[in-house]
Amino acid sequence: MGLLVLGMFHYGLPPFDDTTLTLVPGLLMCIIIAYYVYDRLSSNTDDTHVLSGTQTSMYRRRADSGRMWGGMLVPLVVFALNIGDVSDEKHSVGLGACGAWVLSVAMAWTFTVRLSGLSSGCSWALCVAGILALALAGPWERRNAGVHVCLVAVAAIAQHMGIQFVVRKLPRSFTLGEAAAIAQGICLALLDLAAQLFTRKQGLVDPQHMCVLVLEAAGVGTALLVCVLYMVPWHSRGVSVKDTVWMCVAAGAGAGVAMGIIAFVSGANPIRWIVLAVLGSQTGRIVLIYWFMLMACATAIYAWCAQTPTTSSKLMLHIKRKSYHILAVLLFAPAYIATPLVLHIGFTIALCVFVCAECVRVLCLNGWGTQMTHFMRRFTDARDVGLVVTAHFYLLVGCAVPVWLDNTRGCVEAALAGVLALGVADTCASLVGLRFGLIKWPATVKTVEGTGAFIA
Repeated sequence: MGLLVLGMFHYGLPPFDDTTLTLVPGLLMCIIIAYYVYDRLSSNTDDTHVLSGTQTSMYRRRADSGRMWGGMLVPLVVFALNIGDVSDEKHSVGLGACGAWVLSVAMAWTFTVRLSGLSSGCSWALCVAGILALALAGPWERRNAGVHVCLVAVAAIAQHMGIQFVVRKLPRSFTLGEAAAIAQGICLALLDLAAQLFTRKQGLVDPQHMCVLVLEAAGVGTALLVCVLYMVPWHSRGVSVKDTVWMCVAAGAGAGVAMGIIAFVSGANPIRWIVLAVLGSQTGRIVLIYWFMLMACATAIYAWCAQTPTTSSKLMLHIKRKSYHILAVLLFAPAYIATPLVLHIGFTIALCVFVCAECVRVLCLNGWGTQMTHFMRRFTDARDVGLVVTAHFYLLVGCAVPVWLDNTRGCVEAALAGVLALGVADTCASLVGLRFGLIKWPATVKTVEGTGAFIA
């Protein structure tokens, strides 16, 4: 923690002219870290804290609610991403390094203060003080102070509402920390997209910026599709032509909105850009062929597994679950080494497909939901007891985030950190801990043997 604190004050955020102003978000982040360290070392129980407007029964039960990581993960990722970044902030697209850093700290600050156990008046006063400090004395230009105050306040309020929405609409699917990280990430993405819509830099052809724009626009389009599917009255039994038409209309509306946003911001034809990015090179075409062949083999194997009698063996269940992790390594690692751009776009498309498929499963649309639920329950355990099955989402997002955040720095190890950690290290830790684990860590089901396998 000492190295992290020193890094915040020493490195600051290099793109900004006045490095002394970086002390404001850095100081607030140090207070947040110190609070969680003290909370961990004290005898306070983490599970007693819930966000106002929610109940304990709405969260997924675990030995630890993840509150600490909900308040620290996103700002630390943004900070680490900006250390050593020498890009020109004046010509940045969207929020830029400055806006993302300030807004992430603002959300972490309000989240931590609201769950600190202070009185309502005191917590609100600290939240307002932190918002004003970040908006008026943060590391950005002093003009447009009113806009900065509104932007920081919107981020803090949107995060709170996002957590409430996630845990209420998807009960027992997420812990408090998971819901907070999801809400903070979505808020940053939406605010970055809004900033791009207002600043409109036509002729945006930089591949990294276009990939981020495609990701954010696809997220908005998918959210619109899910909202339409949720609001339309469906027939509960069998396949209906009317239901199929509505599904096609929802998919068309979502895709149209996404393409419109990309075209409006960048001035480029989104379909043409995506097709050229994926199929414009021989390497991209080879990667697609490799993916299709590998997925065909995996689909045949999993279809055979689905027809075999179910077993109550916990080890066999873990082997089935972790086989997806091995598949992720085979899919993603060679693709990134060959063409990172194709993998970036592929992750975006895969996430949209996962969200739409889970929506179809939860709503039992067109007779497909029951079949999907029956298939997926063969690979789930006690952790997937909520409305949404989250295991495959965490695998995909854990592998994709380092690639999405890669600013073309050429560090293969950093970009594939998620793939290697989840695909190799986590698989080894789970299987070794389950088969040979004897010594458990305090207040958790994790074993020392499994941790050693993860590190090795």
